[in-house]
Amino acid sequence: MTHLAECGRARLKLRMPEARAQLERASSESFLDICEAYELAWVGLEHWTKSDASESSEMVAEYRELMASLELDAQFVAARDALNS
Repeated sequence: MTHLAECGRARLKLRMPEARAQLERASSESFLDICEAYELAWVGLEHWTKSDASESSEMVAEYRELMASLELDAQFVAARDALNS
């Protein structure tokens, strides 16, 4: 597992404590890809949150939408992994 995936998984577990155990057990490549994408999205959100650029509020909204979608994907894939193990 990459450092990005580890960080993304940790953030997902904090964001969704009710699914923490399932998120911890999930280990498929697709789940780890989602974790990496979540971490990268978090970094992007932090950047745009601190930015004074005119488009920053639009970008913050887009990153929040992306992260919400990744959270749903993570829950779905983690549940699928649990069924397949």
